[in-house]
Amino acid sequence: MTSAPEHGRNMHMRYPPIDGFWDWDVKRDRVNGDANLSDYLGLTPDEFSHGASLERCMQSIDVEDRPRVRLAIRKAIERKSGFREVYRVPSEKMALRKILALGQCYADGVGEAALCPGWFVDLTKDATCEEQSLREIHNHVGQAKDIARSIGHDLLSYLLHNVEEEVEQRLDGRLRRRRSS
Repeated sequence: MTSAPEHGRNMHMRYPPIDGFWDWDVKRDRVNGDANLSDYLGLTPDEFSHGASLERCMQSIDVEDRPRVRLAIRKAIERKSGFREVYRVPSEKMALRKILALGQCYADGVGEAALCPGWFVDLTKDATCEEQSLREIHNHVGQAKDIARSIGHDLLSYLLHNVEEEVEQRLDGRLRRRRSS
């Protein structure tokens, strides 16, 4: 008899430890993230369950990369736009990792920055992991969207749906490039 695929914290045993997601409540300055992000940033799950400050998360980024990341975040907040940065994270659990962080800043009803959901991909391993990483991200975001919808968080569900579509577009682009090669 075949057992069901394993899910949860040990997924990185089958797949590279590459993905995680977060949401940042800009007004309250609270970042909530999944267990993978906690491992990468060296934060406890308890810190993320209560929401860590952005500054606390920034302390986990390599000191040389912090000014560039801060600037990119500031621009995303000012413009209510996307965020995309590659930076290093010296993690006790994960060792030195190079990650690609992607997010989007959304405004509230009065036009102020309110919510920045996002995800990250571990680029430390060979770039051929990108498609697998995107598939894993798609799976996690889809699950988060379903949870948000089931508990009546329509805005969060909508935002996660947009993230899911972005990942699908990236996957389609990779598949088209591979077919034309």
